[in-house]
Amino acid sequence: MNTKVSLSQQAYDKLEEMLVSLELEPGHIYSEKELTNIMGYGRTPLREALQKMSNIDLLEIIPRMGIKISEIILYRQLAILEARRPLDELIAKCAARRATDEQKEALITMAIEMEKATKEKDVKEYLRLDHLFDELLDEASRNIFLTRALDPLHIHCRRFWAKYQRYDDMNKTAVLHEKLMRAVANGDESKSGKAANELVDYLVEFTRKALDIT
Repeated sequence: MNTKVSLSQQAYDKLEEMLVSLELEPGHIYSEKELTNIMGYGRTPLREALQKMSNIDLLEIIPRMGIKISEIILYRQLAILEARRPLDELIAKCAARRATDEQKEALITMAIEMEKATKEKDVKEYLRLDHLFDELLDEASRNIFLTRALDPLHIHCRRFWAKYQRYDDMNKTAVLHEKLMRAVANGDESKSGKAANELVDYLVEFTRKALDIT
């Protein structure tokens, strides 16, 4: 049973990575066999991962046709950010209040590494750190219901960023992430909540650039 769960999670993580990186093309329909060959997992763990992604609207399982990768819809991104705002603020405050010393040290290290990745324009490393940061906040918040609500929204946002990153000021985004990391590491709930809102404010601005809304 443990092996099965482990493989299912591995397949899910790999599928998430391929969706976020756009390696699986939005709008394209893949057969199950194609995905099995691409990802290297058996049918059972792959099907479990596909079902989870289907439940959060990242793909559609179409009987007798295949698996359609969801399109990235510009206008829907604003609704995603609207839903994210109060949840991001709450999880930041919870993490600031409950993070262990070890988690706080990890946040400081992460802030330094993100600054380095930004200076070196290492997009892959930047995305990796962004993902790790979300996972660390999830863990530090110690609120599984909050993280279950937020995780799908973050996946959608990373995928949106991958497609429209040309509109982003990566230096500014990194500074805002680092500010949030340090606020949580310092255990300051008020500053953590404010930093989370500032980050969402910028993400809205970035989305509006992609939408060409003034």
